[in-house]
Amino acid sequence: MPLATHKNDEYSFSKKPYVLGDDQLNLIEEFLREQQELTAVDRFSQKHASTPGHAQKNYYQDLIPIRKPSTGEQYAFEVDLDKCTGCKACVVACHSLNGLNDQESWRDIGSIRGVVDGVAEQQTVTTACHHCADPACLNGCPVGAYEKEKDTGVVRHLDDQCIGCQYCSLKCPYDVPKYDKSLGIVRKCDMCHERLAEGEAPACVQSCPSGAIQIKVVQTSGVHEAAKGGRRMLPGAFQSEYTKPTTVFRSKRKLDATMQASDEYELTPAHSHLPLVTMLMLTQVAVGLSLVDGIGRLLAPERFTNLHLPLLLAAVLLGKVGLIASFTHLGSPKGAWRCFLGLKTSWLSREVILFGAWMPALMLSLAVAAWPHLYGWAPTAAQAILPSVLPGWFALATSALAVLLGLVSVFCSIMVYVDTRRAFWSMGKTLGRFGGTMLLGGFTGLCAAELIFADSVTVFAVTGVLLSLVLKLVTEIRQLTPAKQDEWSYAKKSALLQLQPLSSVLKLRWLTLTAAMLAVALAILVPPLAVTGAVVACISLLASEWLERKLFFQAVVTLKMPGELSRPH
Repeated sequence: MPLATHKNDEYSFSKKPYVLGDDQLNLIEEFLREQQELTAVDRFSQKHASTPGHAQKNYYQDLIPIRKPSTGEQYAFEVDLDKCTGCKACVVACHSLNGLNDQESWRDIGSIRGVVDGVAEQQTVTTACHHCADPACLNGCPVGAYEKEKDTGVVRHLDDQCIGCQYCSLKCPYDVPKYDKSLGIVRKCDMCHERLAEGEAPACVQSCPSGAIQIKVVQTSGVHEAAKGGRRMLPGAFQSEYTKPTTVFRSKRKLDATMQASDEYELTPAHSHLPLVTMLMLTQVAVGLSLVDGIGRLLAPERFTNLHLPLLLAAVLLGKVGLIASFTHLGSPKGAWRCFLGLKTSWLSREVILFGAWMPALMLSLAVAAWPHLYGWAPTAAQAILPSVLPGWFALATSALAVLLGLVSVFCSIMVYVDTRRAFWSMGKTLGRFGGTMLLGGFTGLCAAELIFADSVTVFAVTGVLLSLVLKLVTEIRQLTPAKQDEWSYAKKSALLQLQPLSSVLKLRWLTLTAAMLAVALAILVPPLAVTGAVVACISLLASEWLERKLFFQAVVTLKMPGELSRPH
């Protein structure tokens, strides 16, 4: 058959068949022989042709244990840092197998660096969920959306139970639970438990080209022992005694404890959580108003006859707006009714339940205060049955109940953030901020009510404003002073966050607070401007405290695995 040849962009056919020469035949045979020698199967068989079968363990090892955990044991990740190259094959495999969204990742790559024995060192780190022996995410979840499997120790997230409150993200010191805005829930690594059940390695383990990640069986007693004494899984990671993580990082290199995350000095504000900002500020001001009203009625019942109703009305309105705002923070609010499931371990669950009881008690107290007005609107038949004046003890009892539930609710709000172990949210700092907002809001509201409804301001109200203002100033200024320290710390980083990327918010906070205090002084000193000054003072104070609470969330140092790249909020 003639062969086609190409000439001048046209094809022509030669009648003479093409014959291969001996040299060309030898070349083809050589190519075929070389191809056989380069196949993976041929290389494998040649490598082990003269090697006893049991000696193959020197080259290969199981990616997962050959047995399941027994009593007192669980699965855990083991990472050989010397083999990790940071190629992100594990990240891609996890993303693909679990069908994650574009900006979602359950496994991350980071790095730590420092000077070890006079030599600059950098170590790549691959990390996912550590399936802790005492998981903070599980303990903090208010709706029971987490479970720790008894037979494997894997910490699983139950997507259908999640309400998207994101508290587990605040509780976890390793930034493991990731919020998916499109789904309205949090999701996390589950160690590919379905693959493990079938004897298959997790996606990250199976995809690692250098075998840096493996699954091991560990003793839970050993995990608890390894977490004692302020130890850390890795330089730059949070102290293990908090959650007792099970992941084991191994390296033949010396990883000095002074090594830091590669992004340690990056100043990126945390998530603002604006619905929580509004909720915390307004509920605390509302509790402060009811507290000041209750104290005032005990000290000067006659004077508070005209102030009692407006103070409680303002408290109910602000409290309701705050509680409604909290629901907008939830990604899946329909399941919020299950918040009682975490009552045993979760401070958030306790906060939700107590605030839920506080509002009806506060509304009952308001109804009692407004009873003389409500009685006149009641039908004649109802007036014949109901008393026109309620007993004094009943009014005091309802007021005391509302105040008590409000104070306990605010305490739970404080503990919600203290329990996350963030340095910026320690007990003293959070108590000063939340307690200061409650008292300053209550006493400023009292001054405004006295200026509008009583034409004069008492020493009790002015003294309360000054003392609560001092409490706020001392608390916030003390959190700015670490910026001048030479030693790097979480406190210094939070101070620098406020003074640099968040400086505009900080300045506006001080400006509005100053405007509120000046408006109070002007209303007191210039009687014709009493009402206007009172209104301006209240509005300015609410704006100022809202900005302060925004700083409370954004200036906190996010706890995470070291060197992890920051994500957009």
